[in-house]
Amino acid sequence: MAGRVSHGPGLTTSAMHGEIDPRMRPIAFGMAALLHELIGFMRKAYGEDLESALIMICVSDATMQSYMPGAKPDSEVIRKDKRDEAVRGSISRRMIADKTGLPRETVRRKVARLVACNYLYVDESGAIRATPRLHDPEMRQAVLSAHDAVKSYLRVISAYGVS
Repeated sequence: MAGRVSHGPGLTTSAMHGEIDPRMRPIAFGMAALLHELIGFMRKAYGEDLESALIMICVSDATMQSYMPGAKPDSEVIRKDKRDEAVRGSISRRMIADKTGLPRETVRRKVARLVACNYLYVDESGAIRATPRLHDPEMRQAVLSAHDAVKSYLRVISAYGVS
């Protein structure tokens, strides 16, 4: 494949002709709209501060990682509005800083504000978890709006023949 540069599974660029994989522009177009909508969701759900939204994403992921990956569609894990604390995951401020790339002092200040707003809580050992909010109608609507944004992304790229 002379003159072609690989950019991952199935993605190549012709170095000689300046061609791009025909999926790239539709995917980039759809991703820009998707990210814009998801950032809007995060700002609405967690305040105007994008660093706080990034921290919330990180903590929410850590909180659910211990029980969601193995959950079955009909399981109690999916249906129950609040999980027992023994099953919920957590994360440290240092890990948040490492995962987000934010300075530790920024993480410390933002976590303190998110705790004060009741979006996060810190247990007796210092572990940070997201406060359960999926029972809240506003949060449910925000999550459904984010899901709609993902479905819209899939419709956009599929209109250009990308699956």
